[in-house]
Amino acid sequence: MIIKIEQEDNSPAKGMQQFFKRLLELKEIDAVFLPVKLKDSSSIMPSLVTDPARIKDAVLFSPAFPINSARMVSRLSYKVSGRKTAVVLRPCEMRAFIELVKLKQGTREELILIGIDCPKALTSSDYTAYMEKSPLDDDAYIQKVFSENSETLNEFSFSSACNTCENPFPVNTDISILLHGVDLSDGLMAESYSDAGSRILEILEMPETSIPEKRDEVMVQIKETHSKANEAMMADIGEKTDSITKLTVFLDRCINCYNCRNMCPVCYCKECVFNTDVFFHQPVQYHQWSEKKGLIKMPTDTVFYHLTRMAHMSHACVGCGQCSNACPSDINVFELFKTVAHHTQAAFDYLPGSDENEPSPLSVFYEKEFEDVVGIQ
Repeated sequence: MIIKIEQEDNSPAKGMQQFFKRLLELKEIDAVFLPVKLKDSSSIMPSLVTDPARIKDAVLFSPAFPINSARMVSRLSYKVSGRKTAVVLRPCEMRAFIELVKLKQGTREELILIGIDCPKALTSSDYTAYMEKSPLDDDAYIQKVFSENSETLNEFSFSSACNTCENPFPVNTDISILLHGVDLSDGLMAESYSDAGSRILEILEMPETSIPEKRDEVMVQIKETHSKANEAMMADIGEKTDSITKLTVFLDRCINCYNCRNMCPVCYCKECVFNTDVFFHQPVQYHQWSEKKGLIKMPTDTVFYHLTRMAHMSHACVGCGQCSNACPSDINVFELFKTVAHHTQAAFDYLPGSDENEPSPLSVFYEKEFEDVVGIQ
């Protein structure tokens, strides 16, 4: 089922707010989880809204992407709450949440998953600078991203994660909000992908419509552009890190803050090995290492930390870029992680978050898998 989300005061942004206000007024929905502009602030953060009057503060389409919300949705869904929640997520957030569902860190049971064509994002530092200068209003921003397909925003470039994302369209949703290839002046579109999604759209009683023929063409063009950018990025980072010496130099500013781990939506372990006694070294050990080499950089274990993390999560990386966004040393760890993830996922023929029923590669064992690697004849 496909419906048209009609304009509100000739404003697509207000039309979306009205759509979610009506959604929240339904008896079937107890809360809506979506980005909201905080009071007396330029910050936009994921929020759980229960009061329909507060939907006026929702900002569905902006360059703000402070956190991958998959982990927040995991917190809302890992146990039964007795509430039905409509959850609005970007494509990379949706894929990350599906991975967490596979890992038993959340469930779809009480959720209506609503995906949106990706509105792109700036890094958090660029977003702050952008808001201090000349930010576009919501409707102008929607027009720039979805009609003009711009790769920049004023003098700011969208994040590397957004410009190299080959899957900026929602999957595994109950309802998808369609914007690419859609005439925004005539209203946006919502398409159901499940019985629960169809039931919600039917209750809203909005006019039915059909997907524009040019949408598929626009989607192909975007994927091709992003794929070329991704290949160039991987070639560049591969050249910078193709030896242990180069990798050490690439990561030499790492301070072991673990921000990249903490912001990664698919790093879900309750206890990380790097927070255990295994890496809480005795003072004498540091001195012994220094005496052996003449000098050691502190903190130690930085390269080993990143290698270990990549081994744990590269199969599930969704390329959201929050690892680089959180790095206080401005190391572009996203480019490294995504490049490694590309090769890991290709080896397993696995695209994280694309199929809820496909098991995670590390959760299954095949006797004859990777025979050429392990030397089995």
